[in-house]
Amino acid sequence: MGDSRVSRRSLFGVAAALGLAGQSAAQPGRVWPNGARAAVSLTYDDGLNSQLDNAVPELKRLGMKATFFLTGANVDWRVADWEALARDGNEVANHTMTHPCALAGYTAGRLAHSEIGLMEGYLAHAHFGADRERTFAYPCGYLGVGHGDRRARYARYRRVLERDGVVAARTTAGGPNRPEEAAIDPLHLHGFEPTDEADVVGPALRYLNATVAQGGWAILVFHEVLPKCRGDGDASIATHNKILAHIAALDVWCAPMDQAFDYVQSRFRKPA
Repeated sequence: MGDSRVSRRSLFGVAAALGLAGQSAAQPGRVWPNGARAAVSLTYDDGLNSQLDNAVPELKRLGMKATFFLTGANVDWRVADWEALARDGNEVANHTMTHPCALAGYTAGRLAHSEIGLMEGYLAHAHFGADRERTFAYPCGYLGVGHGDRRARYARYRRVLERDGVVAARTTAGGPNRPEEAAIDPLHLHGFEPTDEADVVGPALRYLNATVAQGGWAILVFHEVLPKCRGDGDASIATHNKILAHIAALDVWCAPMDQAFDYVQSRFRKPA
């Protein structure tokens, strides 16, 4: 995607129209653990209190583990709760220190040091341990750093992530991930924000059903999870819980993003 915000639901619709969701007739083989038809990773951005208060209880009730992409600007308020969440088998991962979106004014060095590297140091050495996979979520889904054409800006961001040891990175657009493609290009994993445009269940159900039909890997993206939706991108508790209930009823393997990526790499990455 480009450097401006676009409708994530619209992008998924375009992908489906191009045939990504039309592969259901192919009846792909079951390549996921325990013979599951697809994989699902639940991801939560920004390290928000509402996630701890309103999303985590339902995840625990259903026995689901998730990925929480934390920012240094938010996590310190309740760091003990985030540490407990990590000990319980959830992934905590890097979403930068201050969540910068427009990066035209950044150099690669500034981004690497002040945002990604500093947050990684906080996660790895201060609170969550250094012996873990490094995954990343692009703030606002924006992939370009500095000036120049799109390819140059994207390549600059990718080099920063690679130098910092990031093994997989998730954006906020695109259809379900094909596991073989995710293994080849792990720094451009597709994510889908089911309540980006409205606090409704339908987009998530269509995306999940398309993922199952393809035998793919769904990565859902949530932000605030609130008793009542207050703004764009929020999910009400009711909508969030209905989406989780639908996942629980599907024949899918639900795992944090780092675990799902490890499996994809072990199964689909071709020897160098």
